Amino acid sequence: MKLQSYPEKTPVSTYRHRFNYLACFIDAVGFPFGNCFFSPVTILPAFIRKLSTNSFWIGLTNAIHSSFFFLPQLLAASWIERMPIKRGYVLTLALIERFAILALIPQILLLGRTSPNLSLMLFSLTFAIFMLSMGFNGPAYFDLVAKVIPVTKRGTMYGKAGAIGGLLSIFGAWLAKYFLAGYEFPINFSLCFLVGFIILTITVLPLGFIDEPPSSPSQPKRLRQYVRDAIAILKEDYNFRYYIYSQIFLSAFGVVLGFLTAYTIDKMIATESDAPAFTAAMMIGKTIGQPFWGYVADKRGNQLVILINTGITCLMILWIVTANSIIIFYGIFALIGFLHSGIDIPSFNMTMEFSQADNLPTYTALRSSAVAPFRAALPLFSGLIIETDKDRYTHVFLACILLLLLSWHSLWKVKEPRYQSPEQT
Repeated sequence: MKLQSYPEKTPVSTYRHRFNYLACFIDAVGFPFGNCFFSPVTILPAFIRKLSTNSFWIGLTNAIHSSFFFLPQLLAASWIERMPIKRGYVLTLALIERFAILALIPQILLLGRTSPNLSLMLFSLTFAIFMLSMGFNGPAYFDLVAKVIPVTKRGTMYGKAGAIGGLLSIFGAWLAKYFLAGYEFPINFSLCFLVGFIILTITVLPLGFIDEPPSSPSQPKRLRQYVRDAIAILKEDYNFRYYIYSQIFLSAFGVVLGFLTAYTIDKMIATESDAPAFTAAMMIGKTIGQPFWGYVADKRGNQLVILINTGITCLMILWIVTANSIIIFYGIFALIGFLHSGIDIPSFNMTMEFSQADNLPTYTALRSSAVAPFRAALPLFSGLIIETDKDRYTHVFLACILLLLLSWHSLWKVKEPRYQSPEQT
């Protein structure tokens, strides 16, 4: 039986173990709390609708959010694997992410009213920098977490942190609603982005002080050789390959997330002040879902959790296209938060369980690089379809059901990696 975790090469005191756990925990609490002030699912679509009615911009933002986190990870992993200590790299990239959010504020204050198209272009560029920085950081962050948090504790840690972050995000959604309803555009969104920046910056700082055990750096390789080795893993590891197939088809979940708020604005006459309320509903769902699914994942495996939530998502989409009242969508957003917590983090945690200690960044980056083109293309293509006819939201959502069923089928063929020997995986 294999329970993937890093063996410690030097003893670490109980105090340092606790601090390491607390540092990861604080970051995991602050991330959803800070992000609720510029949620790509609710706040950003409402912000874009203030600048343009063209669905292309929502599709572009969705594509950036869904794919730019994944695009650079294979490149980043090629040098991250050579780093014995990752915490400094993680903190530096995390601060670049946060200051990209801060840079949005002067842009929209100066151009939000006078030059909306230019403001949208600069917003897209800045948001791309934010997501790319996160993508370059991803393999190092997950490697750092894998070093200091045992495999049987990760789901529970993220679950508890997500629950607390979710409760704080409900307050954050109320505060965002106060900003959006109480101040004129663009001051209202600027305040949201500023508060999000402050929270994310404060809560990420403890990661820079983690007592990280050094890992054995891999031998230097040219990028071409690194890519060949990564492709060889994909060819030889049948189990991981079918998991990648399932993750590619699971990209459809991001399309539903990205266009749901725009759907309520275009079809259900929702307003920008409804967006924070949708955020609150979604965070209630996440607050319940993250500790629940984290516990189930630790006890029964991440595969089962993803299968259950993918199946329920198909039924939820049918509920979306048949709903005829804005009130119903509060329940839909709560459910989508509950389901998202059972898909997103379990997918990252399951990826870590396929790998060994010395090649974890390669596995996480390989998954990211494989899904990135699809997570970029699907939202853009969907946005272009919707822009031709707003009634085609339904067509796009129903097509997502087909892709999610393919994801479910592919994942069903995967053997739970947690209980496979290294030779079998």
